[in-house]
Amino acid sequence: MQRLSGVPFEPWLLERIQAARHIVLSTHVGPDADGLGSQLAFVRAARATGRTAVVVNEDPLPQRYAWLDPAGDIGHFDRDAARLADVDFALLFDTHEVDRAGRPAQALRQAGVDVWVVDHHAVKPDLDLQGCVATEFSSSGELVFRLLHALNWPIDAVAARALYAAMSFDTGSFRFLRNQSNTLRVAADLLDTGFDANPVQEALFASRTRAETLLLGRVLAQMQFAGNGRIAWAALGPEIGEGLTLADDAIGETIPHFVGVEGVFVAMQLKPSRKPGDWKLSLRSKAAVKIGDVARHFGGGGHEHAAGATLQGEKDQLAAQVLAMLEKTVADQLG
Repeated sequence: MQRLSGVPFEPWLLERIQAARHIVLSTHVGPDADGLGSQLAFVRAARATGRTAVVVNEDPLPQRYAWLDPAGDIGHFDRDAARLADVDFALLFDTHEVDRAGRPAQALRQAGVDVWVVDHHAVKPDLDLQGCVATEFSSSGELVFRLLHALNWPIDAVAARALYAAMSFDTGSFRFLRNQSNTLRVAADLLDTGFDANPVQEALFASRTRAETLLLGRVLAQMQFAGNGRIAWAALGPEIGEGLTLADDAIGETIPHFVGVEGVFVAMQLKPSRKPGDWKLSLRSKAAVKIGDVARHFGGGGHEHAAGATLQGEKDQLAAQVLAMLEKTVADQLG
């Protein structure tokens, strides 16, 4: 069963959130600034209304986002599972696939707690979901801004900073707006609360560690081209990060450098997953080519220009299969 609200928000969605008194928030494994910033803003606003609100994710807060949570509100299951007790409602941010939230969502469902979603990714029709999915938004942060306004919950400078970080991260510093001026209007409203955006931008886009810089060099050295130079790709083995101390998402952060090459319209990376034998497929594209259907063909999802999937099999064979479909996709759309 699916019961999903878009925007404007359905009354039943707002009423269910308003009725909650003890709320727990979670996001997908390998949390990023969009999910984390959305959580922190919602927690701040909920507490301002007298509610109890906590965050419990599958994974600990990545070190690269420690600046986003100076109060230490972001919890994780191995340390903070006790926070799941006595909650009466749960919201899952930045993913509608409950399995991607890991153990917190599983434990809450087993306890009979409603786990609803707040997401901006396209939904598969066979998933059992309740909550809000609005694909017209650039980020979950932008969607949460609208949701908090609809709830008439306050957004102070601390919450605004978290939402701005979420939006900036998911839009690549406001480069990928889908030609929607409302995204910039929301950013302006957030800035009007008085926080300083410069440290946010520097932390997100100008703070690569030395290990990540060395990794980038290794990844770019393995970059290849296909489709008459219109596809940049790499199939990366586990040795790519040997000797480097890296965050879980460090390899994925290198893919914008692929699609940023002149003449390239589509970028593809295949990299090891956490589960042995699995591979994470990441796809990115410029505006002229949509690659969402490719990810969906392989059982994944995402946006039309940023998508991915988890694959099983032999790395080089998988890469060849994906490349064949990408080459056809590019030829069909560009000629």
